[in-house]
Amino acid sequence: MNRVVIITGASSGIGEATALALAERFRMVLVARRKERLVELVLKIRGLGGEALAVTEDVISPGASERIVAASVAHFGGIDALVNNAGAFETAAVSALTPEHVQRMLALNLGAPMLLARAVIPELVKRKGGWIVNVSSMAADASFAGCGAYTASKAGLEGFSRVLREELRSSNVRVGVVAPGATDTAAWPDGARAESAKRMCRPEDVAAAIRFALEAPLSASIDRIVIAPPSGPL
Repeated sequence: MNRVVIITGASSGIGEATALALAERFRMVLVARRKERLVELVLKIRGLGGEALAVTEDVISPGASERIVAASVAHFGGIDALVNNAGAFETAAVSALTPEHVQRMLALNLGAPMLLARAVIPELVKRKGGWIVNVSSMAADASFAGCGAYTASKAGLEGFSRVLREELRSSNVRVGVVAPGATDTAAWPDGARAESAKRMCRPEDVAAAIRFALEAPLSASIDRIVIAPPSGPL
């Protein structure tokens, strides 16, 4: 248990499930806005014999990426992997788009992962075998009414991931995308979640895919994993 991973959006859903899935193999920097939830998760991880640092940050705030990296290095001495999981899911028909909605989707789902990747690259290069895993969505290459801004943000994240992968090949830093379909998390409105939860993926399913990527041998680059609900798109 020597490698260090940063997980954003760690206080619930896919981020929390990923932290618990990695608890026995990684030391973790858990990033989210909700301090109380992070503290609870750190205690759970310690109970599993793991080690974790809670960093309370809003990833879209100015300078957040640099502060997250600095806190990680100060506490653990370096960084081996980044899981860009923090994101938002909101729907709006194109005819009802507002500047605020578009800005939220692009800032959190695309801008923040790009800036955190930039900030962490020097540390990953030092490790000579680092990983960046960006959590995208099946919506990146599918068409769902009402998801115009969300789809654009996730498609942009996947395009960025492809470019970043090529730029980092010579540094032995791998870049992967995990693209889940509808997943049973608090991102869904309560009514829709209650109605469709049995047909959704579980956060643990997505966490298992992230763990698979991070544990891949240096001879393999896991470029993209899709986790689809077995019942098909919702």
